[in-house]
Parts: sequence; C-alpha cells; structure tokens
Amino acid sequence: MLTMVAGDRPGLFASAAGLLSSFGMNILKAEAFANRRGLVLDTFTFADPNRNLDLNPSEVERLRATAERVISGKTEVRELLRNRPKPALPSRKARIQARVSFDLQSGAAATLIEIVAEDRPGLLYDLASAISSNGCNIEVVLIDTQAHKAIDVFYVTEDGRKLSPEKQRVLGEELERACVGG
Repeated sequence: MLTMVAGDRPGLFASAAGLLSSFGMNILKAEAFANRRGLVLDTFTFADPNRNLDLNPSEVERLRATAERVISGKTEVRELLRNRPKPALPSRKARIQARVSFDLQSGAAATLIEIVAEDRPGLLYDLASAISSNGCNIEVVLIDTQAHKAIDVFYVTEDGRKLSPEKQRVLGEELERACVGG
C-alpha cells in the first residue's frame, strides 16, 4: 500500500498512479481526498505480480525515493513509464467496452465521472492525466479493479464548479481515448 499526504498540485494523483505503474505494480484500489487547505490524502492498494518488492528489498527503497521525487515534481512520470513492457491483452471475447458517464446530481459541488474500462498498466495515470490536462481538479477518487475490469469514479471540478456540458463533451472524448491507450 502507498499512502501519501502532500500539498495538492495539478497532476499529483496521476503522477502517483504512474509511479506505481512504472514499477510494474497493479493498482487494485485507490482513494484520494483533498481538503480546503490544499492538502491531499491519497491511498493506493496495489499488487506486485512479479514480487519485485518482496524479492529485492532495495526496490522498496528505490520506490520510496522515486515517489518522493515524483510527488515533489522533480521526476517526470512519463519518462518512468516509457520503459515499462506492454502486457498481454485478454482474448477478444473477454474484452470490456469502455464507458464514460457524467452525473451532475450525485455531488453537491462536483461532477461525478464514472469510467468502466478494460484495465491495463497506466490506465489510471492516463485517465487522471486527461482530467488534469483539461484544467479540471480531481476532488475525490474511488477506484476498483476486478480481474481485467477497472471501475473508476472521479469527483471533478473546474474553477471550483461542476463541469459545463461543453467541458463534459470534450473531457468525455479524451477519457474514451485514454481508456484504449490513445
């Protein structure tokens, strides 16, 4: 499990997700919360399918040191992800069609975005990056992974308000592209 408490900044959640993916970890669950003082509490529950952390104690320290550099903005996550091997995809029959939906009613001050998609390494990073790069702030995140199916829920604002219909359209298209790695 990775738990981080830090000052909020654009792309911070995406960076933490990308960090774990770059180390070959499979993110099973994640929760992120921000307070009004700009402090975030992010918790990632992950699996280490190759047991790298168990079998190589020095990797735990390298992960910790890299996390500190990523969280402080001193290391670019895209560079870390560049060298990660591509996984084998499930058969075509087992594929999951991506679905992105917006709900303005569920949150008092934020737009709820629910994404159901085929899980893959870097998916959470790509989704969170798409949200951040569109000028939106992730207020709360709840994610769950079941086999090859990712169910990600984001509460998102833009300039402290719910998303406009136009922003939902643009962001929805970007999130759908992110679901397939494009």
